[in-house]
Amino acid sequence: MEKWGLGYNILKEVNPKLIYAKISGYGNQGLDRYTQKTAFDIIIQAQAGILDALGFKEGPPRLPIADYTAGHIAAIGISQALYYREKTGKGQFIDISMHDIMFAINIRAQAKEFIPRAKNIDLGSKFLPVYNQYQCKDGLIVLTTLTEKQWIRLCENVLDKPELIKDHRFENIIKRFDYVEILDKIIEDWSKILTRDEAVEQLEAVRIPCGKTLRIDEVHNHPNLKKRGMLCNQFDFSKWGVEKATIPNRLIDFSDTIGSVEAPGPEFGANNEDIYCKLLGLTKEELKQLSKKKII
Repeated sequence: MEKWGLGYNILKEVNPKLIYAKISGYGNQGLDRYTQKTAFDIIIQAQAGILDALGFKEGPPRLPIADYTAGHIAAIGISQALYYREKTGKGQFIDISMHDIMFAINIRAQAKEFIPRAKNIDLGSKFLPVYNQYQCKDGLIVLTTLTEKQWIRLCENVLDKPELIKDHRFENIIKRFDYVEILDKIIEDWSKILTRDEAVEQLEAVRIPCGKTLRIDEVHNHPNLKKRGMLCNQFDFSKWGVEKATIPNRLIDFSDTIGSVEAPGPEFGANNEDIYCKLLGLTKEELKQLSKKKII
């Protein structure tokens, strides 16, 4: 934007109330060899230790979390700047670094500094006690017992092994850190003879946090997502050779200003006439010439 003469320092002279958010790989301020670098999600996840923390020894990241999270943080920053402007009348520049954000959320790697047992542990592997996926007859479930009450209920009411509670190896969550593999085997010996539904039913009966590890097709049929209207599949994508596509609905529900997804994303250039002619005042012929010369 700066190369086009549309940077913040130029535009704020025209409108001092301007709020200008910029998302970049390494931030607007910092070492030139980083701030000038081209960066994509995969680069930032690697540079912030996310791939290492999640145990990806090879292959790309599974999800574009750096891209996605940066947009959310920018929205929060813009909201804060709007509030500041309401109070002061002043706009400001918002510098969003994807690298900063990924470093901040990489709490598994940061744990190596403040949890002694974590220093020599591969944080991409099993780390927390009773915090894992467990095999059932028809797939996987997840469960965790992060409180002592949950741990006791798991031992007494689900595993039917009350003796584990008094076992000196497992008497508190700190000691259980040293026996993650043993605990996981005990739990999986229980879960592998059950279906996912049977296992979840037993766990939920005694308020143990749990759930089935769902496939994508199962997620698209999740009853709560349906109830909340999160599954949008009313749009026609056939021109792209897609028979059916489910996209997410609004992520934030306001009590008074209820939003909705009215259309899929526009095709490339779909809004050119609205912007160049109706907003900027060009004629349709001038727009046609710009397109013909491949300027736009």
